[in-house]
Amino acid sequence: MTLVHDETTTSVEPPHPPAGCEPVAPARSKRWHPVVSWMVVSPWAVLACCLVCFVLGVRSIAGSSFNEYGLLAGASPLYPASIVLAAVAFGIALRQGNTTATVGAIVAMIVCQRLPRAISTDAPIYSWTYKHLGVVDHIQQSGSLAHGVDVYNGWPALFAVTAWVADLTGLSPIDIAHWFTPVYHLFLAGIVYAGARAWRLTRDEGLAATFLVVTLNWVEQDYFAPQAIGMLLAVAMLVPIGLSRDRAVGTAPIMILFGALAITHQLTPYWVLGAACLLVLGRMLKPWWIALVMGAILGGVLLYNGDVLSGYTLFSGDVANNAATRGGGHHGMAGQVFSSAVMRVVTIATWASTVAVLILRWRRGQPVRALAVIALSPILILGGQSYGGEAVFRVFLYSLPGCAFVLAPGLLAGVRAGRIRFAGTFAALGVATALAAQAGSANWYTNLIGRDQVSSAGEVLAGSVFPAYVTPLVPGWPERPTGDYVRFAEFTHAFDNALMFQPGLAGRAFDSESDYREFMAVITGRNRPTFVVLSEPMRGFGAFFGLFPAEAIDNLNRRMTSDPRWEVVDEKPGTWVFLYRNDTR
Repeated sequence: MTLVHDETTTSVEPPHPPAGCEPVAPARSKRWHPVVSWMVVSPWAVLACCLVCFVLGVRSIAGSSFNEYGLLAGASPLYPASIVLAAVAFGIALRQGNTTATVGAIVAMIVCQRLPRAISTDAPIYSWTYKHLGVVDHIQQSGSLAHGVDVYNGWPALFAVTAWVADLTGLSPIDIAHWFTPVYHLFLAGIVYAGARAWRLTRDEGLAATFLVVTLNWVEQDYFAPQAIGMLLAVAMLVPIGLSRDRAVGTAPIMILFGALAITHQLTPYWVLGAACLLVLGRMLKPWWIALVMGAILGGVLLYNGDVLSGYTLFSGDVANNAATRGGGHHGMAGQVFSSAVMRVVTIATWASTVAVLILRWRRGQPVRALAVIALSPILILGGQSYGGEAVFRVFLYSLPGCAFVLAPGLLAGVRAGRIRFAGTFAALGVATALAAQAGSANWYTNLIGRDQVSSAGEVLAGSVFPAYVTPLVPGWPERPTGDYVRFAEFTHAFDNALMFQPGLAGRAFDSESDYREFMAVITGRNRPTFVVLSEPMRGFGAFFGLFPAEAIDNLNRRMTSDPRWEVVDEKPGTWVFLYRNDTR
């Protein structure tokens, strides 16, 4: 690890803003084609078109069929058009210096990309969202934590606050989770802008940085989860950190925010602590001892959760393995392969552009070291953790605000430059928006959850058959949606592991007696009752990621229905719950 000293802390500030390029005035009007000229002076007209396309296009989402290329391909073309138009409106408004329209375009992008999560579904998406709702429900019912049962009870900030808000307001936690994503992004946008200003970007550069974070964030960590709140707190910390590079003015806010972060999420505070240490050692953050306080806070939380973490690998120096993604060995549908490639393109292009700008600024003698730390330090995560095959996704997520701070001045200068550079910047903005939207919505159909499924899952956990396993074929079932999950998890933490994790079952179509015998060998070997759950969303999930053929659901359903050892205990549209009582104990 190489630590560097930022000379800006001991020398007179240069005449240009430390964040990047010099302030750029709005472009002077030029002679354009009449249609283009009309659009240049009318960002509100473009936003109006965006809104019309969104209202008409979003209506097609709820009833759309599974598409292996994701939501943009499965919905009406008007829906992706609304996303592109939001980017067009932003570019025009930023070129003009129209602050109100620029903010309107940022909000429009949030609405177009994130609001469908709330208005086009009847329940929160992602099966793992419900693990978090189960903790909230347990707190509401018992008034306490089930510490030691799972990692979530060891980092309870989000769950405890949600339980308190739900009790105080009468709101249902599942409704809070359902509307979480669009509201979260509005808060994130505001905090990113504040952070940009604290890092000495101009007003318009700050708006450009905010738009980049809103638009390029394809990592699906914006649902009701500790990671989302952890990211919000981490970005919020960039505000006092940015203000404390020359003199200690944000010490108390940094410690308060870090304390909240330390009890919210397992991984995020380690990145923040690492970045703070680099800044302190490079004399780019004051006071120097604040890193020691942050380390002590994190150490205390680690000791408190020592029993929970004993079964996990806390540190691994295997960078190649840590950078590998979960399920990377499976070959999914062509749409999944395409979308994965798009994700890599967006990620690599963002990082490469950031590094190129940092090098250019360094060669011009402009300060780059502090910005380089917040933009590039997340890569250090790969030297310590695989985080269940998700570490590389978190690296991009954590690096995005810093990268946006670096890239924003160039984006502003580009949209306010002459015709050729403006056209190139505008095209790059449109392509980046389209690619990021594709990456962020590619898994839409594989992660849908319905209210009927939530109801069934709650009934199974509240039932009299216990102890028991609750086994979905693949993720696509509300996992642990109520506080009743605690008694099952106390029986075994793996009570609801999907069959995809069982050796020898992945990839089987269950169209032969040998496949079914392998399946039953797993079930009978448990010596406990087992619920097996099949659903329509699992069909798309398994096929999309290459875990099971699409026909595996029908084949297994047919064999279990005809096998007298299985009892159908719940059947709702698109969902089947079977019970094998296994009374041979």
